[in-house]
Amino acid sequence: MMNNTINILTCTVLFLLTIASYSCSNKSNDNKLIIQNKTQIEKNKHITYAVHVNAKTPYELYLDDILIDRFYENNMNRSTDLNTYLLNNGTHKLKIRYLPLSDSQDGLLDPKDIIFNKDSRWHIYFVSLNKDPEAPLGYTNEIDYGSSALNIITPPKKVPFWEQEWDLEIKDLPYKLKGWSESEDLSKVNQDELKKEVVAFFEEQRLLLNEGKVDEYLQLGLKKDQELIVATYGEDLEYYNSQERKKNILRAKGDMLPLENYTLELFANGRLATLIIASGQYKNWSALLSKSEKGRVSGWGILVHKPKGSSQFEIIRK
Repeated sequence: MMNNTINILTCTVLFLLTIASYSCSNKSNDNKLIIQNKTQIEKNKHITYAVHVNAKTPYELYLDDILIDRFYENNMNRSTDLNTYLLNNGTHKLKIRYLPLSDSQDGLLDPKDIIFNKDSRWHIYFVSLNKDPEAPLGYTNEIDYGSSALNIITPPKKVPFWEQEWDLEIKDLPYKLKGWSESEDLSKVNQDELKKEVVAFFEEQRLLLNEGKVDEYLQLGLKKDQELIVATYGEDLEYYNSQERKKNILRAKGDMLPLENYTLELFANGRLATLIIASGQYKNWSALLSKSEKGRVSGWGILVHKPKGSSQFEIIRK
């Protein structure tokens, strides 16, 4: 029975990858065919892992040394799905960086900012969801937040920031992705040369967006899309090659800002690279920014890697 399940899932994953490739090479998108085959993965296998934070202070959230969420204001409650960055089952490292209150007078993080008392404190929950868009809450299983809470330890005194890590045991993913698992360790190469290469790749992306070359832009992100379709069980499969998505990308046409005030950042223990704004109002945003006539600023962030045996960068996540 287990082998049959694995075979079904493998076939479904291959089907999704095939559909994604077909959709990107054909402007017509056969939504009926997609909808019919999306349901081949049993709904009880649609496992999505997530972290929910009740934050009192600004924070940054990392999974396996990848920045997956950040918030730089006080008091935020939200959930972050992890599947996008989970390549397979096993032990994964979650890290939170607690930052000082945005209105801190001394620029330091006070232990009381994390835990003041039992009613006023940080909470972090690691949960597993059986996603179902037809369910009232979006998932079918009950969540025991009591047993899902991660233990929080406060710093012994005021500090500029405070970090804490947990090992997460991921056991029920029905897929395995290659992602950046075999990619080149970019931390071991000449950093000046690496920065030049990454900047050149980002400049190519910037020009495609600024010139409205949507199809070429999407083609460069094909591998990313293929893996995201698998990791999210095809939830937004119809959107990937839709006119709605292309229209959204066209918002950047003629509005892309020049690449400036950026710094090179490496993630995933050196296997992923990106450019972020180094300082100012948009600090830590992607260096790929557009600004509309009405002043709306949008980020077009990407994470790139060099696949094993390749000398070229490839977009693998956003």
